[in-house]
Amino acid sequence: MALCGHRNPDGDCLGSVLALAQALQSLGVAATPLLATAEKPKVYDFLPGYEQLLPAAEYSEDPDVFVMLDVPEDARMDDAAAVRARARATVKIDHHPGPEDIADFAYIDVDAAAVGVLVWELLPQLGVQPSAGMARCCYAALLTDTGSFRFQNADQRAFEAAAQMVAAGAEPSLVASMVYQRKSLAALQLESRVAQRARFACGGRLVVSWMDESDLAELGATKDDCEELTDVVRQIDGPEVSVILRGMGTHIRGSIRSKTDHDVAAVAKTMNGGGHRAASGFTLYGPMEEAVQTVVDRVAQSFGLEPGEAR
Repeated sequence: MALCGHRNPDGDCLGSVLALAQALQSLGVAATPLLATAEKPKVYDFLPGYEQLLPAAEYSEDPDVFVMLDVPEDARMDDAAAVRARARATVKIDHHPGPEDIADFAYIDVDAAAVGVLVWELLPQLGVQPSAGMARCCYAALLTDTGSFRFQNADQRAFEAAAQMVAAGAEPSLVASMVYQRKSLAALQLESRVAQRARFACGGRLVVSWMDESDLAELGATKDDCEELTDVVRQIDGPEVSVILRGMGTHIRGSIRSKTDHDVAAVAKTMNGGGHRAASGFTLYGPMEEAVQTVVDRVAQSFGLEPGEAR
């Protein structure tokens, strides 16, 4: 059996994959946790099972079952798509709205704060007694996808799951420290640069900023140092919607967030993306200035405003 999440894996993606892999292994199942690409975020190296993560391109077996977690669409599977194609059966576990027909069996619960919550709730159904390692992985998944329990998805179900994880051995202070308090100087300099570039539009209801690979090279930063950039602009007081654009080679990856009930998933969908109502992603191509203006235009349309320029 093989398990995999989306490319550029975040805490929910990796935590969910590793927790379920450990659960299956405890049942005697030969479960291999995979990475959609060769990228292995160092920030999550404290998660049990991290050392088992194998790039999908290096996995040559034909698995009986392939489980995709936190993967809303085919396009985000990268090298893992070939493994899925070789599998005899496929399973999808997700909390993003998306097509269910990319797997033979699908469990999608859009009300769950994180896929880590779905995995946690699945453990007793598998007959698994959660270990401290599984609890740490699921807690990291939940902590990161709720923005340290600050986002709108931090509901009663999320807090009840968190309490159960802590009772099973998850260490809240350790997980928070490992995820949020190990930043490099280059990461802080990159965050400062992104803050200085912040532009406002839609009568102050939108803030957008950006970075690209030249910033990484100049500051000596890595992709791992981009992990918290979304929160840099989201923290600014006033705007309801925040966007961070990351120029990576030929494409620009965008992360869009809402502090209110404004549906940013609908906005992202107009830019080849999607996700949650309060947190989504998208991909654009072309010069950064054009991408910034595209974002302004699409968000303005969603607010029912005339497109303007970000200033």
